[in-house]
Amino acid sequence: MEFRYTPELISYMDNKGKKHIAVEVASSDHSDFEVTELYYRFISEDHAFYLRDKKRYVLKETDVGFVLLPPYRLHYEDIVTFGLKKFLIFHSITQTGISL
Repeated sequence: MEFRYTPELISYMDNKGKKHIAVEVASSDHSDFEVTELYYRFISEDHAFYLRDKKRYVLKETDVGFVLLPPYRLHYEDIVTFGLKKFLIFHSITQTGISL
């Protein structure tokens, strides 16, 4: 499995001093139906090692930093690409190649 970053995301990460991305699974079952989806966030190096050691996340090293993958059964393509989406002044991480 290969991880790639778009140039926009690399530039944003350099400007903000971020290096590591965590892939998380969010679930909500407080309504008539259950919702489960993936979300992505920047984390510090200390938190990356905490997730690896205590929460059993898999730490994958990339050219930029680490990507932490949760201990769930997710489907991974051979190439996973992370990008950046901007709406007004808000930025969010996007990805292709990982699905539930």
